[in-house]
Amino acid sequence: MSEKHYTPEQLQQLKARREALGEEALRAVEAEWPQLIARVRAEMDKGTDPTSEPVRALAVRWRELLTAFTGGDPGIERALNATHQQEPEVAARHGLDPKLFEYIGRAMACLEGPA
Repeated sequence: MSEKHYTPEQLQQLKARREALGEEALRAVEAEWPQLIARVRAEMDKGTDPTSEPVRALAVRWRELLTAFTGGDPGIERALNATHQQEPEVAARHGLDPKLFEYIGRAMACLEGPA
């Protein structure tokens, strides 16, 4: 994580989240991310509509994992997004790129809209 995008308060919040979740839960979440990213990329590569049910289900899990990290704090989420956008090498280490972000973003937007 690139600390330059986070305020000192946000870094404290993240530290508290890590402690509250515990190492075992953190390891489980960290292990799930690459699998989830691979599943989203596979759907994207197949040309699956990001508004389709299978991709929306992946977006639900993406949101859950994101919330586990951010604690639902929109400022921390913005800082995380800034890290990935402004430091593509960080995103690439996790298998992320702008095309994938745009794809999952479209799926997540469907979660927030009317059902």
